[in-house]
Amino acid sequence: MEGALSKNAFSVSEITSLIRGILREGFHSLSVRGEVSGFRTATSGHWYFTLKDEKAQLSVVMFRSANAILPFRPADGDVVEVTGDIDVYEARGTYQLIAHTMRQGGLGEILARLQKRKEYYQSLGWFDAEGKPQLPRLPGNIGIVTAPTGAAIRDMLDTTARRAPWVDISIYPTLVQGAEAPAAIAAAIAQADELGLCDVLIVGRGGGSMEDLLPFSDDMVVKAIHECSIPVVSAVGHEVDWALSDYVASRRAITPTDAAMIVTEGWFQVRQALPQLMEDARQALLRREERSRAALPGQGILKALMLSHLSKVSPYSRDAAEGIMRRRLDSATLRLSYAFEGASEAMGRKAEDAGTEISRLMDEATRHMQQVLMEKATKLQGRDRDLLMRQRLSSYEKRLAALSASLEALDPGAVLSRGYAIVSDVDGHVVKDAGKLAPGAEVDIRLAQGSLAAKVIGGRNK
Repeated sequence: MEGALSKNAFSVSEITSLIRGILREGFHSLSVRGEVSGFRTATSGHWYFTLKDEKAQLSVVMFRSANAILPFRPADGDVVEVTGDIDVYEARGTYQLIAHTMRQGGLGEILARLQKRKEYYQSLGWFDAEGKPQLPRLPGNIGIVTAPTGAAIRDMLDTTARRAPWVDISIYPTLVQGAEAPAAIAAAIAQADELGLCDVLIVGRGGGSMEDLLPFSDDMVVKAIHECSIPVVSAVGHEVDWALSDYVASRRAITPTDAAMIVTEGWFQVRQALPQLMEDARQALLRREERSRAALPGQGILKALMLSHLSKVSPYSRDAAEGIMRRRLDSATLRLSYAFEGASEAMGRKAEDAGTEISRLMDEATRHMQQVLMEKATKLQGRDRDLLMRQRLSSYEKRLAALSASLEALDPGAVLSRGYAIVSDVDGHVVKDAGKLAPGAEVDIRLAQGSLAAKVIGGRNK
């Protein structure tokens, strides 16, 4: 063979074809590892790049039919392992590797590249907590950037519905794996930020290999989260997984489900506390009702109280006490008159309000009279006007009796118990003029015991 080759002259095409045959037969299904350089995509969709190491380089082509199924898109500087056949491109007389499969380089190279990228963004201050938006305690709308199908989105929706079913959810669907995923994730984040519908944004996906999670460490995604004005919770993979999105986000969640729990925690706490708060409010209302009922005076209660204090006042002090009592009684009578006018209107809306107001006024009047009479009794001494005081006390007894009657009249229950009723319209306003109700109008009739719903058939003004 050697002699035959040396005696014959070959054309360029012949020798190139011969070399091609030898290389294709001897170098097929090779695995070659190196750093990507000069990567470009042709209009046909084919990839062209060079694999190189410290001493040599090898041209590589990966046709569209092969690269379309890859979960990632290589970039200059990536370390990859390519499997394929050596072939000769006869038009140029060069050999190249025809790649059939490709996978990213070893774990060590990936981690080293991510660590370098992490240190770069950390030096920019993008991971500092001070510059990040704070998560709202009670969000009204939760945004989710993830794949529209799969376990991750179902878990987040189920968890949110269970803990805070009244909160709105805005889903921004995106790719979460493959060469196009980083651009898609970044675009979804930017869209959520531009629309401004959500109060907090969850960005993430379910578990996978480190290569599967790499889009969430891509420069485009890191930048999009950093520039987002909405607080972002990064939820990538499982607890042991990590991505650069975890560091630039406002909060990291160990799983998508954990992210949904984090953003609904405030609502969950409110929901847990609500039964106790309602019970506390109910008990407070019951106690207030009991105090109001106890404070409604019977005949002679206020009279007995005042006479008891006056009996302790020396003859000398009674003259001064008289003026104080007169002013206090006049003030109380006037205020009770005003209270009556307001209470008559309030009874139609809520009869309990009148009792509360009466209780407050009664407590205030009693407290002031007690305080003033006790203070004056200790300061004024030595004047003997028993006869005059008895006359004046008789006058006060009559006024006290009238005051007690007025207070009793303000009790809505007492009015109703005498056979009266309170009629109110559908808006809760007390009806004082029958002419203002048209036939067919619906009214509520409150009696001493219970209430009735009625409809007007006809009426008379007099």
